Amino acid sequence: MLKVILLAIGLGALRAVAASVTNVPSADTSLIEIAPTNNNGAQAWFLAGKIQNDRYKNRALIKFDFTNLPTNALIESVALNVEVTRVPDEPPVNSTFGLRRMLRPWGEGYKAANPFAIPPEPPGQGRPATAGEATWLCAFFPTNEWSAPGGAEGVDFSAVESSFEFIGGLGPYRFPSTPELVTDVQDWIHDPQANHGWMLLSNDEVTILTARRFASREDPDAHPTLEIEYTAVPVIETARHADDQFHLTFTAWPGQTCAVEYRDSLTLGSWQILTNLETATVPTRYSIADPAVNPQRFYRVVSF
Repeated sequence: MLKVILLAIGLGALRAVAASVTNVPSADTSLIEIAPTNNNGAQAWFLAGKIQNDRYKNRALIKFDFTNLPTNALIESVALNVEVTRVPDEPPVNSTFGLRRMLRPWGEGYKAANPFAIPPEPPGQGRPATAGEATWLCAFFPTNEWSAPGGAEGVDFSAVESSFEFIGGLGPYRFPSTPELVTDVQDWIHDPQANHGWMLLSNDEVTILTARRFASREDPDAHPTLEIEYTAVPVIETARHADDQFHLTFTAWPGQTCAVEYRDSLTLGSWQILTNLETATVPTRYSIADPAVNPQRFYRVVSF
């Protein structure tokens, strides 16, 4: 009788070498105080900070999908890259901007101002929202109001800052990896239903001219990116003996390079390579076959 023992190990984890993915947003939009029932979800930018009018500010929402990561991923680092594409025409005021974990869902929407309309629509104010879109007043217009206009700290978004960055003029900026940012993504992988993304807001919402325009996911050249480094042990999903062959299946995840190895003793001899696989760029399910010629054989899947 053929005896087969399966093992799955991550050599990358043992050598502290992480796989990595770079994700683009699955949703982003602006909350616009000066136009509290408008949505801006289809615009090529989102807005955050206080405008030149002393009464009004903007806040942004951004969310990423993590289905391209294994559910057993151990997140090592997370960093958000954004691009500032416009600053106030008057001398701008620089400030730090923070990322806060969102505590409730919201609707991205599909509105964008039309600068060619007669009269032209203000590009920073979006268009009137329809059902299900986020506005300054509502998570899902026209109902599901925020706990306070623009969202309430500790209720609609976390009172704890996940990461921050000092924002000045035009150009790229990077919100660095922090334990809080790592925890956010780790939690969302374990519980996708809790993934409502982050709010981006200026930490100085009192001073005018801190407003910034950031490229959104609709901008093909400068959209935000989330860089994630992780380790994950590959898991053998199925194993069977059929047609005088042994078959096993497993999934390689983006950034992982995997190999299948075997030997005929659990403790003696060197592991032999059955097959080497290319580095995965998307989640890839492999089915590997080996002729069943020995009474017992041990297999392992390694990643590095």
